[in-house]
Amino acid sequence: MGSTHIAGQQDFSPYEKVYLHMSRAFKHLNKEHWSVHCVCSIKPEVRTDGKSTGMGLRAAWKRLAIEYPGLTVRPVDSTKYFETLNETVLEAWADQTFFSIVEGDADTIVAETGPCDLPSLYFLPKSSEVVFLSQHWRTDALGCCILLDRLFQHLAAGEIELKALQEGPPQLSPSMEIAAGASLEEDEEIQAYAREKIEAFHAKAVQSGGLPFEGDATRQPARTKHQESTLTVDETQAIVQACKSQDISLSAAIHAALARTYFSFVDDEEEKEKGYTTVMAVNMRPCLQAPYNSRAHACSTYVSSITPTVPYTAEFTDAARGLILQYKTWCTERFLKSLAWMYKYNAEKLFGPKPTSSAAQVTSAPPKPPSGITLSSLGIVERHLKGRYGDYVTVEKFRFGVSMMTRQTLLYAWTFRGELTLSLDYNEAFYSEETAKEILTRLRAFLDEGLGIYV
Repeated sequence: MGSTHIAGQQDFSPYEKVYLHMSRAFKHLNKEHWSVHCVCSIKPEVRTDGKSTGMGLRAAWKRLAIEYPGLTVRPVDSTKYFETLNETVLEAWADQTFFSIVEGDADTIVAETGPCDLPSLYFLPKSSEVVFLSQHWRTDALGCCILLDRLFQHLAAGEIELKALQEGPPQLSPSMEIAAGASLEEDEEIQAYAREKIEAFHAKAVQSGGLPFEGDATRQPARTKHQESTLTVDETQAIVQACKSQDISLSAAIHAALARTYFSFVDDEEEKEKGYTTVMAVNMRPCLQAPYNSRAHACSTYVSSITPTVPYTAEFTDAARGLILQYKTWCTERFLKSLAWMYKYNAEKLFGPKPTSSAAQVTSAPPKPPSGITLSSLGIVERHLKGRYGDYVTVEKFRFGVSMMTRQTLLYAWTFRGELTLSLDYNEAFYSEETAKEILTRLRAFLDEGLGIYV
């Protein structure tokens, strides 16, 4: 980073530090936890101006950095450094972050990319795939979709020359605490509420049951992998119509089916009676004050988590309707005001000094690491990534995921081009490909059963 171009620096907020520290948790193994990636198979039409797709993507990538300068931020310890975006800086940034790879595939790129300080964009000419990778503290799932949507718009426009370079420091999106209007003041009521929420979150997240995994608590992670199941348009439409007939959402139906899937892997009746609790990612963007709830702030992480519980005895439709209620009631004014303190306390719980162990604790077996299935629904992808850009670019396939280094698995659900995809991210050190496939097979079976769909 050339010192002559440094425009300024900014500390990571407590919220951002959670994602930053988690990304670095496995750095000693040359691995990054929770890095986000998006893979799009595109169909670029032949242009009459003679420009190649790779050349056009590189130019579009630089234009994207002008629009979203957060893509150029570099972390040093717990501080963000950013530069004045002149042509020299942008060209150097593109050299470090854009790659056209003749040989290779998206899965290998995702699995073998280690800790990085910058995002990256890969173009694979043979498969016509575009692979976007980023640190999770920089953006989230929907942010990725919006960023790629703008990238493909720039690609379709076909402009190579850079325009609208601004003088002075770039305008970065604020942290979520600021965007949500959270209170930064010492307030006993807000602080007590924040501490109570974090204590309850950790209690539910840690005490929730998990899947049986391979190896013991000392096994180190290997490669991140994914397994997915994509339904046809007709199959997806049948599920959507069944959800409407039962007055439940598709996300809630998948969540209820996931609970039944978890119960099917658990032999201990006592564990089943605790119900199924999962950490579920929720989109904060609709809750934020303007202008931070707009597409202009895609290069930012505006996501939180809730921990809904599905009772073991709940019928499918009742479980789904109960989940819908929890989806609708978590984002309150009190919650938003308390966010700054919540994430301060969350960081302390995750990364602060641990209590001194007693002699009994020292001699006992190490606790079982969390191995639950967390859930995130992207909804209808075309709401954020249109998929068709004039006469030149069409996105034919879409996939999103995160790198997983723990025993937890993460299920993403979305629809794209009318097809529902259920995609499971996991680490191959703890789960086999067969286990991942079995999870998705059972999930689909419980979803069909719960909705009364029989083939």
